Amino acid sequence: MLRCSGLPFLPGNTFQDIGRSKFHKSHHFDQRNQVCILVDAKRPGIGGKPLLATDSPEYTLPSLYPPSYGPSRPGWLEYDRQVLCFYGYFQESLGNVDRIPYQIRNVRILYYLEDDTMQVSEPRTLNSGIPQGCLVTRQRIPRPPPYDSEFTSLLDLNINHTVQLFDRVYTITGCDDFSRRFLNRLGVAVPGAVEQPRDPATELRQQQDSAKMARRPAYKIDTLGKFLQYDRKVLRFKGVWDDRGSVFGDVHELEVLYHLSDDTFEIKEKLPVNSGRDSNGMFLRRGRLPKTFDHLPAMGASTPVTVLNVVGGGLKGGRYLNDSVGIGKADGNYYRDADLRIGARLNVYGRMVLLTGCDQFTESYYRESYGLEDFTPLYGYSAPREQFVAGRRTERELPPFNGWGTHEDSEGNCLTLEPKPPKINFRKFVVYDRCSLRFGARMVSKIQENNDRFFVISYYLSDDTISVYEIPIRNSGFLGGEFIKRRKLALPQQDPYAAERPACYGPQHFYLGATVRLQDHQFHITNADIYALRFMEQHCEEFPLSNLGKIVRKLRDAMQPQYKEYVAKHMAKIAQVKIDGRTVSTITYEALREILIELLGERIVDQEIVTLCRLFSAESEQPEPCDRELVRSAVHAELNRALWSDLERTKEHIYHLEPTGAEWLAPQRIRTIVKACKIPLDCALIDKMLQVLNKNGEDNISMEDFLTMLNPAAVPSKPIQPLNIKHDVCHFTPYRVTGKLVNWDELLAHIDLERTLTNQTS
Repeated sequence: MLRCSGLPFLPGNTFQDIGRSKFHKSHHFDQRNQVCILVDAKRPGIGGKPLLATDSPEYTLPSLYPPSYGPSRPGWLEYDRQVLCFYGYFQESLGNVDRIPYQIRNVRILYYLEDDTMQVSEPRTLNSGIPQGCLVTRQRIPRPPPYDSEFTSLLDLNINHTVQLFDRVYTITGCDDFSRRFLNRLGVAVPGAVEQPRDPATELRQQQDSAKMARRPAYKIDTLGKFLQYDRKVLRFKGVWDDRGSVFGDVHELEVLYHLSDDTFEIKEKLPVNSGRDSNGMFLRRGRLPKTFDHLPAMGASTPVTVLNVVGGGLKGGRYLNDSVGIGKADGNYYRDADLRIGARLNVYGRMVLLTGCDQFTESYYRESYGLEDFTPLYGYSAPREQFVAGRRTERELPPFNGWGTHEDSEGNCLTLEPKPPKINFRKFVVYDRCSLRFGARMVSKIQENNDRFFVISYYLSDDTISVYEIPIRNSGFLGGEFIKRRKLALPQQDPYAAERPACYGPQHFYLGATVRLQDHQFHITNADIYALRFMEQHCEEFPLSNLGKIVRKLRDAMQPQYKEYVAKHMAKIAQVKIDGRTVSTITYEALREILIELLGERIVDQEIVTLCRLFSAESEQPEPCDRELVRSAVHAELNRALWSDLERTKEHIYHLEPTGAEWLAPQRIRTIVKACKIPLDCALIDKMLQVLNKNGEDNISMEDFLTMLNPAAVPSKPIQPLNIKHDVCHFTPYRVTGKLVNWDELLAHIDLERTLTNQTS
């Protein structure tokens, strides 16, 4: 039976003084007057030896900072998540291997500043046979004996230094940028990185791997990079195959697909309706397409192999190497993307396919890759009305229109046996649904009574249809109402019974000052609503008469020869008006119209004048005042007409929004409450109601006044006649845009002729 003489020499179980014989600890409790108390006096250490500063249980690492210059906060807070990284290696001997006496193993040493712990890990090396990972777990590592009472510190780590961690000696060869900057700030000089020695084990493995070559290698090319770059990218061409030389031949319309990821072709056939041919739609399955094809390879035939570096007497008995990378192997017998273009002919196993067109992606690919610019399509079946005639594309002739229905319906009856309704532009319908431009117009007629009739022309942007409504005038002899039903109206002076579709009115034909002829009735456009004017100004590229840049350019060209004389001539029409606390030079709409007509004559229309008047308006930004009682009556009339009686639910909703019971709310908050509670009030009426409600100094609205406004029973209002809310309450007339003031100084500054003429003179 073995006898244990003592504890093993493990970290923490050894003592520096090997001659010490007493190892008892002093007690810190004493008994006085039969009461156990903790003794405050210092007691001796182990074996009765006095305690020194270095023997204190709380170990302190030698400081890197001078006295009173270190960080004020503790290390776990000052250096939280800050780690220094060093790179190095250690040499490991291999006694059982004759060819490799030793090997070099690279390591990474991490030093955690927050608690002065260290960790050593080894990166993964391919085919090394060593289970890489963590060599030394995170801990405080003691120094080698006889200084094992201390721990390895940051002062022991630097480039081109060696450090012993347990039983291994590591040589540090480099560090990261953060570690270098940190040590430099502490005043520690960090030399440059040193080169690591070569590992003989790694060199031996590389020599063994390079000597391994396949006896009969396959010609395999790494296509992963090309696959990742061009995956799901396909060049799409239109093509035809003329098979009319056979007995029952015809012109076949094809779709040629070229897959860029693996250089394969796929050809599909598009069969017309009722063609009498039965096919699955596949003309050529996906695969590489050879340029010339003679015969199929015989079964069991060997693939030729290229031989390199023949040494000796030929292939038999000599030494040679096989071409494992395909050097000299010709791969030009297959079609590639460089062989494809509009007008090219492909030999598809004896069938000549002519490429006639391509899609937009294919155009951009060849434009970027090969610099091609001409993508004019040839002939093909790009539309149902087209037919193939002698290598060119022609349109099918349609019979004249007979007047029944519309041209679209007649074309559908002529093209197919089963007519289908005409297709609409669904995208345009979604974008411009319920969007219409309204214009006010007067009829131009030889009959004097017709000249006093006023009409509203509505142009619907979703389907380009037009409707005309006549506004009734009392004691005029005309009832008013719908004048022209909503439909597409053709431009005048066209043959209504021609086979082609007639050109119809577009939104650009309607503007202030235009004269249009709708179903043999002539109308002169005099007004437009605010939405139509704003829409044309926002889309000024499509409506040049509302383009401010073009209008100003026209004025600049006309005023440049006589700018100063012309401005001085009309200075009497300029008035100084005080608007919103500032003095502005203004001119009325009528005076500006006379000036512009005198300058340009027929070259300017009312639409351009109104655009200038709107964009350079000098009107006050303050809203027009309105009558409080009129607004109250209008609100009560709208609530009664909609049978609204949810005042209690509105109060409950306000309580959920403002549980504190605020007496004043912002106008935007009130507007949100009206919309959320679905109170049946028009937006214009809501604006006027918010204008007349009681407000405090911060422009917040009284909640009591707001709830009183919504309660007809609390404060009854005077009944009023049925009215147009926008017209009678909000002073908005959609057919009148005159009467505004124009900022004259801002208009001249935008024309910018004063500075231009001054620079030319100087």
